[in-house]
Amino acid sequence: MDAKEIVETGIGSLGKIKILKSLAEESKLATIYLLHKKTHLKRDDIKNNLDDLVRIGWVRQSKYANVMYSINADNRDVALFIDYLKEIGYIEQLR
Repeated sequence: MDAKEIVETGIGSLGKIKILKSLAEESKLATIYLLHKKTHLKRDDIKNNLDDLVRIGWVRQSKYANVMYSINADNRDVALFIDYLKEIGYIEQLR
């Protein structure tokens, strides 16, 4: 996948941006239920968006008793994007 496809997949919808924001602000792993509470998106939309974000490596998926998600801060592209969203005040800085 080239950079254009990754960026368009990663930020191709408001739902994906809301999910990335929620995961970036969360200090622990998140479930779809938690993301639903934070984003007010439909669960099916969350799952579909997460599938795309996991596929491009912007979100990590871990399987425990439940499937859990976290932002992949080791991915340079997503780290730069999250830093930008923090800089403009879209994402709250954790203290």
